[in-house]
Amino acid sequence: MQSPFPASMSNYVSGQIAKIEDERQRAAELAAAYAATDIFAGIDGTGVFNDRQYQLEFQNSFINRMYREWDSPAKFYRRGPSIDGVATANLAFAAFEHIHKLYRQGGGKPKRIFLAGYSRGGAAVVKVCDLLQDRKIPVDGLFLFDAVDRAVLITPNFIPKNVRHCFHARRDPRANSRNSFGSYGTKFHRGITVYQERFFNCTHGGMGGVPWLVADPDGYINEAEKIELGKPILQSPMARALALTNPATAGLVISEHLAHQGTDAYRAAGRTRITLQQDKTGSAEVGQWMFGALKDLRKSLAATAHVPTS
Repeated sequence: MQSPFPASMSNYVSGQIAKIEDERQRAAELAAAYAATDIFAGIDGTGVFNDRQYQLEFQNSFINRMYREWDSPAKFYRRGPSIDGVATANLAFAAFEHIHKLYRQGGGKPKRIFLAGYSRGGAAVVKVCDLLQDRKIPVDGLFLFDAVDRAVLITPNFIPKNVRHCFHARRDPRANSRNSFGSYGTKFHRGITVYQERFFNCTHGGMGGVPWLVADPDGYINEAEKIELGKPILQSPMARALALTNPATAGLVISEHLAHQGTDAYRAAGRTRITLQQDKTGSAEVGQWMFGALKDLRKSLAATAHVPTS
């Protein structure tokens, strides 16, 4: 039977029905998130600026997996900051606002908060704990994947007193990975926070669930970017000759020998003592420990409080 409405009207009605259904679904998800007893928020590690490329590189990161595997809609995930790290504080404030909104919709049920962060994201979630402490809100579990001290405007370095349990997976210094990255979140208040840390023989990338896929010819991973750091700025013989005639531009001209020296020094600084297999194995051990700790902690807290785990 032919529709009594014009095609344009039928399309409009169909669109309105779909819109109503979407709104109903979002409302149901929001209600479920408010009703959940366990809240999760995760902030991932530093990566490229391009979101699509970042998503591909971090699709199986530990923070991303924790978020995807969380058993209720009361969850939050953000990619980590780009290389400059400027956005780290903003990520912390965004996570805090989301968690606080879910937490205050209590409905008479006890709420538990679990936070996880990798690299600079680890520093960000420690800041989230600090913000929650200002509101006298406890954090039941804090999971740090090799948190590093390279964030702008992020304090404190101490685990705040409102954190009840903290698990920190850290790279073994003997791996010689990212030695210039200072550790973050390694100080805690004894007698208040139950702090556990373990060291793993893998790279900083492996610590976050993103182990390396390439290595130097001898099998060891090199974390230096593939760039010619000391490549002469002016390579044309004519341009180099002209630059040398002016003291203001003469500094742009360096010899091929110095250029290679600069690149070699940069590459040497990026050398680790980790092979691809060691990185893969060490990364798997990190995940096994941290995911197991999260599962056991939630189970223990649920048994104590006599409430469901989601």
